[in-house]
Amino acid sequence: MAEFRLSSDDDVDLRKLATALVESQGWPRDRVKIWDRRDGEVVVTVDDALLRPPRPNPWNSPVYTPREIHRACELLRRNDPSLAGVDFTVFRKEATRFFAAGWSVADLQYALTTRPDGMPWPRGEGYQGTEWLEHRLRRWKTPNGSIRPSISQEKAQLRVVSRAGLPPDLGLPHDEPRPATAARPEVARTSIDDARRLVRAHTRTTGDSLVHRDRTQARMSRSSRRG
Repeated sequence: MAEFRLSSDDDVDLRKLATALVESQGWPRDRVKIWDRRDGEVVVTVDDALLRPPRPNPWNSPVYTPREIHRACELLRRNDPSLAGVDFTVFRKEATRFFAAGWSVADLQYALTTRPDGMPWPRGEGYQGTEWLEHRLRRWKTPNGSIRPSISQEKAQLRVVSRAGLPPDLGLPHDEPRPATAARPEVARTSIDDARRLVRAHTRTTGDSLVHRDRTQARMSRSSRRG
């Protein structure tokens, strides 16, 4: 465990400062401890693994830049036979919209092999080409064209609900009323931290914002050609 000590001669709430430090780094509360010492210092202990982030995994790393998108599409094409015969430019254009919605490469691979209801897509001869690609990805969009949450985004949302102390069968009818339950304070704080990270890392991109981004890129491309 790594240890940080906070001290000050001024009238500063060191515990509040330590809490802000933990939140700013995005560290999970269950892997960080904050201690008050009798001499007025505040000690923060952090799991060593949080200070040594693992090597980026290309399947789960965020995809933002055109170069990252290009490499991600190449990785998917090498690992998915159903993309044989799909024009690379068409595939990259479709994939870009999902990456802009916060999807990872692994999320997109899952969508190419699995339907939103969890059933696998048919594979083999006859299930290839551009039309089959568009058909599969269309199921992961809303009727107005917005990108649905990916499998990893849904799991992250469920973790937030679970840590908040909500029942797993929330929304299902019950024959008899049940006593309400509340999450423990430390569990609630952890779920709030998870929610903040979820919003930062997996902000859902709507169809309108995607259209606006596409139009902006098109204008920039035309301007650069004229220049």
